[in-house]
Amino acid sequence: MTKRQPNRRSAMIFSALQPECFDEGVNVGPDIVVFDLEDGTVPERKAEARASIDAVFERDAPFLKYLRVNHPHTMDGLRDLVALLDWQTPPDGLLLPKIEAVEEIRQITQTVCKAHPNIELMPIIETARGLERVHEIANAAPEVVMLLLGSDDLSASVGSDRNWDALAYARGRVVAAAADAEIEAMDGAFYDPEDQGGLLDELTRVASMGFSGKASYHAGQIPHIHSAFTPSRDAVAEAKRILETAAMDAVGNTRLDGKMVNAAIVKRARRLLAIAERRGEVG
Repeated sequence: MTKRQPNRRSAMIFSALQPECFDEGVNVGPDIVVFDLEDGTVPERKAEARASIDAVFERDAPFLKYLRVNHPHTMDGLRDLVALLDWQTPPDGLLLPKIEAVEEIRQITQTVCKAHPNIELMPIIETARGLERVHEIANAAPEVVMLLLGSDDLSASVGSDRNWDALAYARGRVVAAAADAEIEAMDGAFYDPEDQGGLLDELTRVASMGFSGKASYHAGQIPHIHSAFTPSRDAVAEAKRILETAAMDAVGNTRLDGKMVNAAIVKRARRLLAIAERRGEVG
């Protein structure tokens, strides 16, 4: 039996100074829990966090355990990577901030990934230069499994607002680059925990664009994020009917309930069923 690939619909982010939040992650049930040594840890306490957070990754969990390191070309980033070389139980993955070049990825694959071969890498695209080179970054190494759009830092980098129209171009580029590399794309966090309507609207939009996940800082958002990136039962049933109809088509162009069924529609249906199976929605 082929092992099902892990879901990466949600990434819940905590400071590396808050290892006690591990239990909150267990209770909430995100697909990824991230402990943040970069923006989530004040500079004067990074050494303290680095020295103690490794114990978190020794604990069993029903989710992937990620560490957000500092940029590999900074002093703190170098210290993070050196520390990781000696960890007996490494993270499942590394969140890599402000990545702008393939060389930054290779610095990690040639060091940490050699010491810990099963580590996944998720570069964050959050600068204008990183966005310009996003296709190269997405294809930089087999260890890169997903791109994360760092919408807050990116908007600051280019001087834009964080509204939908201002970030639409960036989102489109990240999704296209991920699709080209045959990896996944995760959207940045929605910061207002009280605006459920705004969250649901944004989730609908990013899911329709091709994103497969969204980062979060708020426990209450996780069920909505999982729902947005999990095909509904009705969608699964329709996809199965499309494949059944196509299987009986001797021409290559037929209809189901008056709607066209051709090779492109069949490909989309198969992709949806593959996602549903990964989510555990198809036996």
